[in-house]
Amino acid sequence: MKTGMTIGIFSSSYVLINDSPGSAKRAEDFLRDKGFAVKHGKLWGKKKAFRTGTPRERADEFNALLHDPEVDILMASVGGIVTNGMLPYIDYDYFKAHPKPVVGMSDVTALLIALYEKTGVPTYYGTNFITSYARLSPYRDIALECLCDVLGFKDSYEYKAPKYYSDEVIDWAKPLKEERQIENRLMTLHGGRATGRLIGGNLWALTNIWGTPYSPNIRQGDILFIEDTETGADLVECHLGQLKISGAFDRLGGLMIGKHRDYYELETGMTYYDFVYDYIGRPDIPVLAECDFSHCVPMLTVPIGVTAELDADAQRLRLIR
Repeated sequence: MKTGMTIGIFSSSYVLINDSPGSAKRAEDFLRDKGFAVKHGKLWGKKKAFRTGTPRERADEFNALLHDPEVDILMASVGGIVTNGMLPYIDYDYFKAHPKPVVGMSDVTALLIALYEKTGVPTYYGTNFITSYARLSPYRDIALECLCDVLGFKDSYEYKAPKYYSDEVIDWAKPLKEERQIENRLMTLHGGRATGRLIGGNLWALTNIWGTPYSPNIRQGDILFIEDTETGADLVECHLGQLKISGAFDRLGGLMIGKHRDYYELETGMTYYDFVYDYIGRPDIPVLAECDFSHCVPMLTVPIGVTAELDADAQRLRLIR
């Protein structure tokens, strides 16, 4: 990813561009100042209740940007909960023949996984347009630097954990204030090393398409990465249970867990990781937690379908070709 490239913005679910045009402008100004062009999708600023358009309209917007020769990269404006509805209408054949980087997070997981599973072309669990680039520096700068590095790496790329992070929930209708700085610490739940294909995304969105033609296919030795936000112990158990009964945990070579913003233990006395232990038992694979691909900032970009080396003892992840 180089300066001068054009980023096409699509809206696969929610309407934040409409609800907070000031935030959209702040994100666009930031990317333009960094040397990128920004092209609006057809649903920019549109609103039909909680979403930008019907499933077909949202897919048409994405397909139009995919076919547009001026657009180099496709990026989601924001997440939501209804991205899965547009999956039957995506032009997978064109994407396979003419691939472009597709970037997004949260509910956009459904689209990223579907594109990869249907075509074998890697996609990128990374920054959404507004929720990363309408933030303040230094978090948005770190996120953009990581995205550019991951999209452009040749032989290998090793992640660097940010010194600080923020887990604040932003009210996009209000002026931004300087965000807190929390000292960043990764957590090794079980040591060891693994080399395998990266697959994953938002846990809720993954289980929302599980068992469909667009579902992730967990292979032996895969490194699964998962994250979630603002969920209670009941949903955490439900979603992890889906992975368990599908046999996904039995095939993993490694597991990475992102920071969980606003987890509610619901009088269970159990942490998020207690539920992980419930379903995978005492792990015999490397498990690294509190990783920085999450709803906290800065958001680091993780490619879906690329081989990586995970060293949970050293708390290190390296992409390799």
